[in-house]
Amino acid sequence: MITSASPALLSIFGAVFVALVVGSALRFLSLRKADERLRRKRFASLRTWWMVALVVGLCLLAGRLGICLLLAAAGIIALREYATLLKIETTERPALLAAYAITVVNYLLILFDQPSAFLVFVPLGGLALLAVVQLVQGKAPGYIRTTGGLFWGVVVIVYGMSHAAYLFILPASSGGPAGPAGWFLFLLILTEADDIFQAIIGRAIGAGKRHRIAPVISPNKTWEGLIGGMLVTIVLAVLLAPWLTTLGTPPTQHLPLPAWLQSFAGAAIAGVLITVAGFFGDINMSGIKRDSGVKDSSNMMPGMGGLIDRIDSITFTAPVFVYFLLWWTT
Repeated sequence: MITSASPALLSIFGAVFVALVVGSALRFLSLRKADERLRRKRFASLRTWWMVALVVGLCLLAGRLGICLLLAAAGIIALREYATLLKIETTERPALLAAYAITVVNYLLILFDQPSAFLVFVPLGGLALLAVVQLVQGKAPGYIRTTGGLFWGVVVIVYGMSHAAYLFILPASSGGPAGPAGWFLFLLILTEADDIFQAIIGRAIGAGKRHRIAPVISPNKTWEGLIGGMLVTIVLAVLLAPWLTTLGTPPTQHLPLPAWLQSFAGAAIAGVLITVAGFFGDINMSGIKRDSGVKDSSNMMPGMGGLIDRIDSITFTAPVFVYFLLWWTT
């Protein structure tokens, strides 16, 4: 059901729209003299960004239901891509169907406001269900690889990412100018902005790639990009926090800071944590793709690769942000 959006949420929607328009104009200008192959790739990526923004915006207007539907669908599609990378999408259909069922139940627990059950279902129930499915079939050969591999995928792709939806039932994120939707947007915008600016700054400053962080797993990741992306993310976090969250109030009791600084500390720390978590979420999925011998998980999203390539960072940033928030507000 579509609900009326708060003024703060509408303001952020407007700001995102303006940012997309400006970014589109800059991309058109920057690609005027680029070769045709690069132009097509960059414009395809731009169209995908517009579609993603539209879909996320509509789902946010539908509140918790919309976000649960969105992330559940994304989780199932990403699990299919992951199973393809593991080369078990056709040989282990019952186990993969069990993983889909776990995904649905996981989001139903959020939808029906069951926070305690949500926290333990995937780590305990998910593993048990996947193991039982394999055992009932009598599949001893490859048992550890399939059960462990799929469970790893469910924990990271489904459980990790679903912490973003968990913000909708978390008491600590119930306040703020835009309610839980504001916290969700805060996390999403910072995660995606960090990804973008790490890439842009890394290409601009670390063009020679002399300061690579993980040259084998993710050769394009540089210290210049990581630090530059972190600085941009911190600034953006401080600017967005008053519009979307209550990180500045009440003052934290955890850090001995002057009162004027406490209003910025929560947002700044969130920016740092999201940057670091997003980096590891990114190279975590890169490690899977390297192990599977592919660059992109699929061709589902033109100019970006597969869905795994788009949600990699948030699989780590969502739980890190949630548990930071719980610590910060206690």
